[in-house]
Amino acid sequence: MLVNNIFRGSLVCSLVVMVFLSGCITEKHNNGYFDAGETIEVSRHTRLNLSFFKGIWTSPGMEEYALEYDTEKMKNDGVNIFAIPVMYDVREDGSVKIVLNAKWEGNEEDGYINMIRKAHNAGLAVFLEIDPVYLKNNEFAVVPEGIKETFMENIRDECIHWAEIAEQEKVEAFSPFNEPTTVIGVEDAINWAEEVLPLIKQRFNGDIIIKFAGEGPSNVSHYGSIEGYDYVAFDIYAIENTEDSFLEYLTIVIEDATQYVREYNLKGFIFGEIGVDASNETLQAEIFQRFFEETWNITSGYFICGWGEHNPDDPFADVSFTGKASENVIKQWYRK
Repeated sequence: MLVNNIFRGSLVCSLVVMVFLSGCITEKHNNGYFDAGETIEVSRHTRLNLSFFKGIWTSPGMEEYALEYDTEKMKNDGVNIFAIPVMYDVREDGSVKIVLNAKWEGNEEDGYINMIRKAHNAGLAVFLEIDPVYLKNNEFAVVPEGIKETFMENIRDECIHWAEIAEQEKVEAFSPFNEPTTVIGVEDAINWAEEVLPLIKQRFNGDIIIKFAGEGPSNVSHYGSIEGYDYVAFDIYAIENTEDSFLEYLTIVIEDATQYVREYNLKGFIFGEIGVDASNETLQAEIFQRFFEETWNITSGYFICGWGEHNPDDPFADVSFTGKASENVIKQWYRK
């Protein structure tokens, strides 16, 4: 059966602090303080108007490396948008701390802005999302009730701040909270998403995406509405399952997605993360082919995991497609 790992999206971001590599830098950003001679990419970007997302998620921590060395290969594969998750650690008192690799310590915000500008300068659109992670005993967990209200206020303020940055940088798509139902529960997630949306729309003019694990909650209307968002995204993975079992699950996701779009008057739905088991390369390619056949004409796009090189602790190693038969399948569809 399909393994729907609700923490996989957050897990990719948690390893960012461990394995980020150095990137190319060209001009100092006036909001940060770097070592002598260190500079950051110049922003000369006009927001791209995408009606269909052909996106990529990298291997954890490899965003800077991919933007330094792989942008031409991505574009040759048909990629038009690059995902950049901004990672936050949730502390025991409900406060949040932005994190990146050690190179950017003390200047993490500038590091993320540098990646946005690298992608834009390479001709790629950017999907920027805020990704808070709460760990208990080194495992992903729901934020405890005792600190949840404080956390939600703090992450709201950070989202508003990043919405302003996203507008400044002319980011194309923005998600205020990665898989919120897995971090704060369905009721609080929907209420929070509804509350923060007008604050984001006051500051950001690109597409705003609400992003769920799996097929998303079935009872959104019990707690509020996601009307006003542009797209709803679903993060799904096909791990250790047959082609038929995955397609059966995909049918459920599509039905729920279609209902979301209709009920809340959205532009469409996207696959915010899609990964397929790489243990059998032939089967992986076949599943991708069937997946595209079933969804190409009904979705508004994809973000496929995981692009690039991998490290031994990489939670996305099991869905790597780079250099495999699946990459050719993805390329054929993305270049349509």
